[in-house]
Amino acid sequence: MKRFFISLLAFWSGLLAAADQNATQAKVHTVKAAPFRVELNLKGVLTPARFAEMKIRPEIWADLTVARDAMAHGSQVTEGDLLVSLKKEKIEQQLMDWELSLEGTALDLAIAQAEYAVATNNAALDQQAAAETLARLEADMKRYLAKTRELNTSSAMYSRKSAENSLAYAQEELKQLKKMYEADDITEETEEIIVKRAQHSVDRAEHFLKRQNHSTETSLELTLPREEADKQTALTRQRLATDLTQSTMEEKLVKLKVELDKKVRAQNLAKKNTAKLRNDLALLTVRSPIAGVLYHGAFVEGVWGGRKGVQTKLRKDGKLLAGETFMTVVAAGELRATATLGEADLRKVAPSQKGWAIPTADPAARVAVTVESVSRIPTAPGQYTVAFTVAVGDQSYLHPGMTCAIQLRVLDKPKAVTIPSKALRATPQGGTMVWVKTQTGHLEREVTPGNSHEGKTEITEGLNEGDEVLLP
Repeated sequence: MKRFFISLLAFWSGLLAAADQNATQAKVHTVKAAPFRVELNLKGVLTPARFAEMKIRPEIWADLTVARDAMAHGSQVTEGDLLVSLKKEKIEQQLMDWELSLEGTALDLAIAQAEYAVATNNAALDQQAAAETLARLEADMKRYLAKTRELNTSSAMYSRKSAENSLAYAQEELKQLKKMYEADDITEETEEIIVKRAQHSVDRAEHFLKRQNHSTETSLELTLPREEADKQTALTRQRLATDLTQSTMEEKLVKLKVELDKKVRAQNLAKKNTAKLRNDLALLTVRSPIAGVLYHGAFVEGVWGGRKGVQTKLRKDGKLLAGETFMTVVAAGELRATATLGEADLRKVAPSQKGWAIPTADPAARVAVTVESVSRIPTAPGQYTVAFTVAVGDQSYLHPGMTCAIQLRVLDKPKAVTIPSKALRATPQGGTMVWVKTQTGHLEREVTPGNSHEGKTEITEGLNEGDEVLLP
């Protein structure tokens, strides 16, 4: 640090020595108080103070075709006058289709809501019915295994035994008849008939026994085992069905609710889109919101433009673009002005400052203007926009788009201390200083600068009249 200060001291000592050596050779400016005025001359453009831009921003519809030629550029219009009409046949047809579709989806939604209500109310009944069915099958199966299966088996066996007994009875009866009739020497015709009938009974009993044996075997080997298996399968299926009903009922209701919500959202979306399309239809008839003069195109950065680009679009079958300004209605008798200000003069201008506008169309006229605002950010590299209010007065010939020269007096001091701006130097600490001539040489003096204009800078503190300032 010590080495740094030694180096800095040597630097300033050398600088002072050089300054002393050249002091006699430098130019000198004697400080004196004099009037100091700062006037800015800007190029301005008259712009409308109150206007309405005509643009169409449809939310859905994209076909912006002009139905017939628009009202002519420069026309006087009153509030509500038709400026341009766009073709509506296609959008009207689509709107009708959407409205009919909306009615259909509303019916579908009503049905879905009713079905969901029924499904919700039936859910408990379905669960109860499944549980009751399972309970009945389990009771039937229990009874079947405890009683019915054994009874069915006994019945099959008993039927076969009964058939065997019937055959044995018939055979015994036939045997006894034959013994009785064989004891007679002569067999009567009636006896033969009785024997035949008995023989037939035996034959029938034998046939019945064969059928019964087959039936009993079928019952014991197939029917009864299958019946039990079928009952067991039915019981298992019902258990699964009951478990499925119990476990999925809530999910089914949730799924139905999701589908219902989808229909509700679709219906709401259809309503919104239909309303948007209805609004878009209303936009296709463009009427003037204010009274004034009709211009084709728009003001951009204070410059009237865009007319050439929209002229053909505003004729029959022309195509407008969504969001573009194709017309502007300007209220009569109310004007503003805009001008471009260089970055070097930015801090000189502030709201409420007054000046004059000199119309290019009438250089002898003077129109009072007042600074309304200064843009906070550049509108072009190194350029800022100043907006003015304009006191039009009786200059009825003025209209938006005309150019003018704007004279703005931002400072007018009858007595101010000024020096050439080139005499100012920056100090290492960030201040401002000048070299002042003395009897023995010169010295450094810190000053407070004010406004600068055309190579002069006002000094508000640090210099007095009669001081001599060295110039480079």
